[in-house]
Amino acid sequence: MIAKTKSLLRRIRNDYYPPEWPQPCHSPLENEPTFLFLFTPPHSGSTALAKMLNSASSSMVLTGKCEGQWLVPGLCKLDRWEPEKRIEWQSVKSVWMSKVRMVEELIGRVDLVIEKSPPNLVRSEQLLRHFPNHEIMVFNRNPYANCASALYRHHDPEDKSEDDRIEILKGLAAAWATRSDYAKTIIDLHDPIAFTYEEFCADVDSTMRTTMERIPLLKGINPDLQMKVKDYAPQRISDQNKRQISKLSERELETIAETFRKHEVLLNSFGYTSDWKKDVEQGGAGNAAPRRA
Repeated sequence: MIAKTKSLLRRIRNDYYPPEWPQPCHSPLENEPTFLFLFTPPHSGSTALAKMLNSASSSMVLTGKCEGQWLVPGLCKLDRWEPEKRIEWQSVKSVWMSKVRMVEELIGRVDLVIEKSPPNLVRSEQLLRHFPNHEIMVFNRNPYANCASALYRHHDPEDKSEDDRIEILKGLAAAWATRSDYAKTIIDLHDPIAFTYEEFCADVDSTMRTTMERIPLLKGINPDLQMKVKDYAPQRISDQNKRQISKLSERELETIAETFRKHEVLLNSFGYTSDWKKDVEQGGAGNAAPRRA
């Protein structure tokens, strides 16, 4: 009776309070798939890219957001951006492979898993060691558009004073720089395929053709794919930079630029500039009709 009660309590606890580092059991995979790690700062348009990559045959994503971090409670806690965060990699691999096994039972063999959890940036070398069968991509986006997207997605700016918005944007700009520095390090160490949101939107066919040449497992990508990203209606890939930047005032753009002037070499390496008055096509924000304060 005591043993049955303990078992019942254990099941209830796991249902309502799942372990931080689960260890699901699954039968061994006949062939472990290759993991394609898409290293990218958040708010860079990477969900659209990942969904397009997933149009290749024999590929899969781990979640609807294409981010496996949300399958492992310990991986997606508030400290997920801490480089020194302790990760139980055996749990991560067990959970992700269990999901692959489940998908294989439904649709057949999976050759490629597309994974783009943004915090992977800060622990890329650990990740690659624990998933040695991998491919790598790096993706980034105009920093002014990135900050605007993050501001309006997470900070309810219409209910904040301009001074509050300024302080938020300082933090968002600093975060973009830090995360892009991790992305640049990955490029320098591994020479992966790397391109920007702007290059992707400007010529989807060309970027996807180049991608398939570098990563043959992506053969069969559909560049005409219409997809639903966040709360937007399903649509083909289109550049949203000017629309999002136009929500920022000139003072807000100048605040972002003040942070970026300390990182000019980093910005230039991705084709961007701290001079926001330069056109969006030159990596700035000047022709996006900034909002009047």
